[in-house]
Amino acid sequence: MRKQRPGNNQNRRRRRRVFEKKADKIYFDGVVVDTLPGVRFKVKIERSNDLEPLILECNTKSILKVKRVRMVKGDRVSVELDPSDLSKGLIVSRN
Repeated sequence: MRKQRPGNNQNRRRRRRVFEKKADKIYFDGVVVDTLPGVRFKVKIERSNDLEPLILECNTKSILKVKRVRMVKGDRVSVELDPSDLSKGLIVSRN
């Protein structure tokens, strides 16, 4: 175990960052259904009882690529959608 140096704020810096929701985007929670090449995923978003689930092709945010977050089938994720293009999404966090 490392000794902590006086004045070292590493523990404060390593806190988990929570993404900030943007006003002009739409956010959904979904489940990873399939992995595709090139850090892309198919995500299933459950909707109301009358509508069938929506399956989107999603990329990941660059911070998730840098941290090398591993996502597999069945992981719950948060997806950000642009209102002008609802066919593709962006995975912003893994829940």
